[in-house]
Amino acid sequence: MSTQSSSHRAALRTFFVVALSLLVLVGGGLDFRRIWIPIGLFGYQSNGDQTVFFVADGSPAAKSGMQISDKIDLQSTPVQFRYFAAQGATLQAGQKVTFSFIHGGTRRTVTLSSVPQVTEHYYAAYRVAVLCVATLFIFLGAALVLLRPSLMTWGFFLYCLGNAPFTFFAVTLWYPYPWPYVEYNVQSLVIDAGVVGLLVFALCFLNEPLCDWRRSALRAMPVLLALLAMLSTAWGYCWGWIGGPPGELLSRIYIVVQAAWSLAVMYLFVDTYVRARGADRQRIRWVVVGFGLNLLALFINQFTTQYVPNSPIWLFHILQLSTVIVPLTVAYAVVRHRVIDVSFVVSRTLVYAVLTTMLVGVFSLIDWFFTDYLRLARLGTFAEVGAVVAFGLWFNGLHKRVDSFIDATFFRQRHKAEVQLARTAAALPLATTPKIVAHALVAEPVRTLSLASAALFQRDANAVFIRQESEGWEPRELGRLDDSDGYFLTLLQAENGPLSLYDHPWRTEGVPSGPARPVLALPIFVRREVAAIVFYGSHVHGEPLDPDEIKAIAGLAMGASVAYDHLEAEAMKREVETVRRENESLRSVIAEAQIQPA
Repeated sequence: MSTQSSSHRAALRTFFVVALSLLVLVGGGLDFRRIWIPIGLFGYQSNGDQTVFFVADGSPAAKSGMQISDKIDLQSTPVQFRYFAAQGATLQAGQKVTFSFIHGGTRRTVTLSSVPQVTEHYYAAYRVAVLCVATLFIFLGAALVLLRPSLMTWGFFLYCLGNAPFTFFAVTLWYPYPWPYVEYNVQSLVIDAGVVGLLVFALCFLNEPLCDWRRSALRAMPVLLALLAMLSTAWGYCWGWIGGPPGELLSRIYIVVQAAWSLAVMYLFVDTYVRARGADRQRIRWVVVGFGLNLLALFINQFTTQYVPNSPIWLFHILQLSTVIVPLTVAYAVVRHRVIDVSFVVSRTLVYAVLTTMLVGVFSLIDWFFTDYLRLARLGTFAEVGAVVAFGLWFNGLHKRVDSFIDATFFRQRHKAEVQLARTAAALPLATTPKIVAHALVAEPVRTLSLASAALFQRDANAVFIRQESEGWEPRELGRLDDSDGYFLTLLQAENGPLSLYDHPWRTEGVPSGPARPVLALPIFVRREVAAIVFYGSHVHGEPLDPDEIKAIAGLAMGASVAYDHLEAEAMKREVETVRRENESLRSVIAEAQIQPA
């Protein structure tokens, strides 16, 4: 594993996450033109088998003679209009759709022109709320998968994409064209991926490592995705192309599948909740409740849309917006209870760069406001200087609060690890045995930073470095350094600090692989000579060590150096004391024997 390959994976992951997020946000966001552009209505609605169940008085559909219980005849409808005729689609005002319907046993072919309907303030506010909810959905899912890449967070991200309130592509809602099914299938695939994604999240959530039946269920997810994709494609084809009983049958099958999916997800969450003990149960309670309410709302919404004609529009809007409870509860659980252990792979530098950019923007706003609006009163310069000074004093105090908030919330695990390692470094000079020093250099960083491996090689009396203690290393792996490591030891001697094994590759054989592969070497100096070397692996999830973590690990070197120097001095003191006692004993023997020189 190298820095370059890790960076490539991170860049590729970021590209896919951003691309998928923009696909859904832009595809669904096109419909927000309804806020300022009048939409066009035909004035009728039909169900899964194309039976008309609603006709608005005075609408183009009513004027054409269409009545409730008439059936849309898709077979006689031109291809480019079938999708729109099947659902009475909303188009841009003035668009025309030609289709056939059967009224009293007689087929009629009509051409309807959508009439404009000005967007009400209520609907405009609703669309803005949908945009906010969907953006929150996608932002949270993208943030988790970027900050803590795993199957669990990828599943949650796909769920967010597939279940954001406006997950549909609005091009077909504006202009009729002959190939709406390509767009429909892309939309269906995103939704189906969201269904499978939530199952993956529920299977993995707080259950790593997975038990046997959860692992088997996880392996079946690709098959489930393929089946759902085929079902939704067949449903769309029957519903918007051929019509008739097959569309109604597939609609009912889809309802049953959605109900089974909801029950399966809730069972997985409840099983996780029941198996949790003590504080863990309280930590995941909000997540379980949030998903439970969301699944209930989705099922009610789907059921009323398909089987409750003329259901109140406000019910549909409330149920759709209620999905916001999921990102809110998950975000609360992550920040407040750390229910998902987010490992930030970026350093504080990036966070402070964002804050600095925001600060520059605030100063620019102050400058623009005072210079443009107070110039006439000749108070602009004085007011600007006063505002900048006041803001600077305020920001000086705010900086500490922001720093504390960032450490406590976003970098909480790292902050705790740094504090623990600093305490360990301070306590190292008081160590009384080499075993204590070895534990502090190996076990403590592995535990606090969640590293995959660490190994201590200590120099013996023959100047050979022998492995004394390790975690994540097999007994058969490298036990001592030999002559082939001479150049590496020279680099360590010259570096006089932590040495990145990304920049200076070391052995490729005889050492652990994967995340446990050594990526950092920390030399311990005693009187300008390397007395020990500690090798550290990456994080258990594969993320490399960042500069802040390397700095925290490097802080152990000084304490270990003092400890080894002290232990060597104590050993020498004991040896001198032993020699002194032997000398005194020998003198006593000579005196008792009264040996006189000749």
